[in-house]
Amino acid sequence: MKKTATILASAALLAGVTGCESFLEEESYGSTTDIFNEENGLKAFVNLSYTKINNLYGGDGQWPLMTELGTDLFLRGKNQGDTGLTDYYGLDANNGNVSWLWNHCYKALANINMFMETIDTTPFADESEKLQCKAEMLVMRSMFLWIITETWGDSYLPRTTDKTEGMEARRSTREDFYEEIIGGLEQVVNEGMLPDERTSEAGRIDMPTAKAFLARMYLYHEQFEDAERLASEVIDGPYGFELTPSLKDLWADDKTNDEFIWTTNFTNDESYAQSNGYWQWYAMYIDRFPGVQTMLGWTGYGGCQAIPSLYYIDNFNRDADLRWIDLHQWVWYYNDPADDRSEFPDNRWREYIDTALYCCPDVLPEFERQRMKTCYTFFDRNDMYDAKGIPQDRWTFIGMTKFYDHTRPGNMSTLSDRSYPVIRLGELYLIRAEANIRRTDPDLQAAARDIMTLRERAIRKDSEDPAQNEAWRDAMTVTENDMNVDFILEERARELAGEWQRRLDLKRLGKLVERVTLYNPDAADNIRDYHAVRPIPQSQFDGMPDWTTLGQNEGYN
Repeated sequence: MKKTATILASAALLAGVTGCESFLEEESYGSTTDIFNEENGLKAFVNLSYTKINNLYGGDGQWPLMTELGTDLFLRGKNQGDTGLTDYYGLDANNGNVSWLWNHCYKALANINMFMETIDTTPFADESEKLQCKAEMLVMRSMFLWIITETWGDSYLPRTTDKTEGMEARRSTREDFYEEIIGGLEQVVNEGMLPDERTSEAGRIDMPTAKAFLARMYLYHEQFEDAERLASEVIDGPYGFELTPSLKDLWADDKTNDEFIWTTNFTNDESYAQSNGYWQWYAMYIDRFPGVQTMLGWTGYGGCQAIPSLYYIDNFNRDADLRWIDLHQWVWYYNDPADDRSEFPDNRWREYIDTALYCCPDVLPEFERQRMKTCYTFFDRNDMYDAKGIPQDRWTFIGMTKFYDHTRPGNMSTLSDRSYPVIRLGELYLIRAEANIRRTDPDLQAAARDIMTLRERAIRKDSEDPAQNEAWRDAMTVTENDMNVDFILEERARELAGEWQRRLDLKRLGKLVERVTLYNPDAADNIRDYHAVRPIPQSQFDGMPDWTTLGQNEGYN
């Protein structure tokens, strides 16, 4: 459908898109703007904004590419070719993935701002529902503003749908952004714009969601006392959240548990289905090896997008920490009788029992290598990485399994309706611990208690030997003497890997260049201080009468 010039001026130009046609084709509101003065039209805006959150958290691959790769934790896999973002090699204003994220966020904000300019004068049959819609949009507005300023630094802060404002796109500071981000969230929380309870509708923003996200924003803004207070309101409040005792249960693909505070909400309904491929990102494609094949309920279908760095692998106590044991795969058992297995005569080949493929995170002794040669396919640390830690073939690696989806319609199907957590209770414990470390009057004992509460489910305890179980517990026990920023950064890596946080953590703590130089051999020689922010897309400048009112970020052409 065709949109009117009014929509083009207030949305497309404001969003800074590459051309009118692409935006017109992507989002259609009908032939009249009257819909924006009606209850159903404004509700449609709210629903559209939720789909744009879905595009980031579990949907299209640009957001994890911007947050997980190009860090100390993950290197690019064989199927990820954007070396500008993964390796900081040749990153410039023409990068397509950077342009996508810019357009996506500013389109979302154009919709939200148009909603905000109309909501107060639009009658609703139920005024409480009207207030809830406004609160949800304030939270989502804060989300998109946060992504923009943490990605591009000082940038254009769209406050209205005014055409002149959008065409000039003048810069605002990061502090200006946080004034809007925190102000909107505080309005929702302090004015009680949402019922002070959990919603029963999956994926819907509620009061604990607003408080949890505000706690995160206080941490980013270094308001540590406020971050501790809001995190405590969610952790200790009346909402019924609790840490899932089992990590396997936490990441089961049934979509619901009492730890997830805000989730995206994907569906298999064809009328509302969205692209959802994040479950593939951290697994290798195993079907090329004898005796193993992708199988639902058994092993994931690999997308080969992200490979764990050696730093990431070595950041875990691999004997005692269930976050390594339960959420990574390095052994695959025989499940494909159709394969030719003649080169491995010493394997008994019992289905689902005998090893067919093994990736060892350590260097294997030579006698073990000789024994394994006639038993199954194997790779050790030196087979998978060279002396610098660079992947040898980028096809073969230990996979992270937390996002696997075994509910797909078939073994090789890429269809998925798995939902993903935008924020969960485990992160709130980490926020509170960090706030207690960094506040003006640190409480390191409280920080250590929160870490141990979070770690309790990660301590291995399955030995028949009590002494062994106690040794694992000792290995996982931390005290106030361990509490510092570097520890929190490493603990966040162990707990939140893949959850759209890492690059933002490194940036906000001033550790990006240091950590990438130390632990990411793909990017170590390329990264510079100016890479803390991304280039503003050239397509934004092409649509402006005077591009200098915005200007490019330092270091980029």
